[in-house]
Amino acid sequence: MKRDSLDKLKQWRAGSRRKPLILRGARQVGKSWLVREFGKGFEYLAEVNFEHKKRFKEVFKDNLDPKIIIERLRFLLDVPIEAGKALLFFDEIQECPRAIESLRYFKEEMPELHVIAAGSLLDFALDKIGVPVGRVQFLYLYPLSFAEYLTAIGKSDLRNYLFTNWVSDRVIHQQAMEELKAYFYLGGMPEVIKTWQDTRNINDCVEVQDEILVAYKQDVPKYAKAFNIDLIEQVFDAVPLQLGNKFIYKNVDPNIRSYLIKNALNLLDKAGIIHRFTHSDAQGLPLGSQINSRRFKIFGFDLGLLQRSLGMSPNELLRTEISVKHLGNIAEQFVAQELIAHAASNKPSEGYYWHREDKQSNAEVDFLFAKDSVIYPIEVKSSSSGRLKSLNRFLETHPRSKIGIKVSEAIYASQEDVIAIPFYSLERWIKSEN
Repeated sequence: MKRDSLDKLKQWRAGSRRKPLILRGARQVGKSWLVREFGKGFEYLAEVNFEHKKRFKEVFKDNLDPKIIIERLRFLLDVPIEAGKALLFFDEIQECPRAIESLRYFKEEMPELHVIAAGSLLDFALDKIGVPVGRVQFLYLYPLSFAEYLTAIGKSDLRNYLFTNWVSDRVIHQQAMEELKAYFYLGGMPEVIKTWQDTRNINDCVEVQDEILVAYKQDVPKYAKAFNIDLIEQVFDAVPLQLGNKFIYKNVDPNIRSYLIKNALNLLDKAGIIHRFTHSDAQGLPLGSQINSRRFKIFGFDLGLLQRSLGMSPNELLRTEISVKHLGNIAEQFVAQELIAHAASNKPSEGYYWHREDKQSNAEVDFLFAKDSVIYPIEVKSSSSGRLKSLNRFLETHPRSKIGIKVSEAIYASQEDVIAIPFYSLERWIKSEN
């Protein structure tokens, strides 16, 4: 299936400031597949998988000179590794810290060679070794967005139409909502989408989702180490139960100290399997300069896996109307994923929301998004009649924000200070020029 990140890799290849690229993202989001697909554009793909063949580690043990490394790998792989002709791919690089260290020397001494590194739980290794600052570039990969899903299942025409038009035709609107319904359950994990492509059997997809969830829990000992593994799993299971709400430690377990739950959340965040959206006062840019780190919401990283972890049956969802009224915070999960998927891909995702905690005037805006130097408050609401009290309060108290965004299942509409867009048009709004 085509991923939008393929185009970003092509831009990296042609860039005049190109450096070794580190591909980051949660397990099974398709990092290795993406690099192999990209590698088809080269004469040779020299793939070094440190997990499958431990002997590759010996290549880096006594020397980090790129010329010596290339000479050794050339014989081990029996592949020419020439600048301009070959892509050198270090997969599961977290298994070989010395290989991570070598990336800086490839930048300094062999910048003409195309080098990409990827791995599972890579952020934990980078924390220990340190990032070769200024010597590497990053590309963050997430599950397929809704637009990517449409491309993957052969609905590119619909995707292009939704991207270039604010839909006013009820028939097209309904078609887009039907595809959205399937995506709400499938989510964006590549193996799940591939299974749907091949079989069109939702039960097969459920089996894949279950396998992925089990794999994530099996990963916990790899990064938990001395930490309480059972607690991390408990916090992981608690995320769907507090979805879209301010995260409260005692709601996980009132008998566990808050700092332990906080540490568990940080580990899950670093593993890439949760996303944190933090409160910002949002009176100016950047949004991250006005945060209160003690007030935050947690979202999962994939809609389909989240639905599965909640135990919702596929048949039940397929019978359910895609609306905030019926899906509640699951609809917010979708919006969170879309905001992340279409944000800058060369740095970690940063999510924000706004919450006024006042006994007399409590108010909350679901998301904040900065675009074209403007801060937009975003509310996820039920149908066109949903009340916008919090959104209006935000606009009244934030003079730099002139327009609010309401996301729902309703068809597109624009008023003086509120733009109402359907779920499926988020990509168009995020990427459009105002």
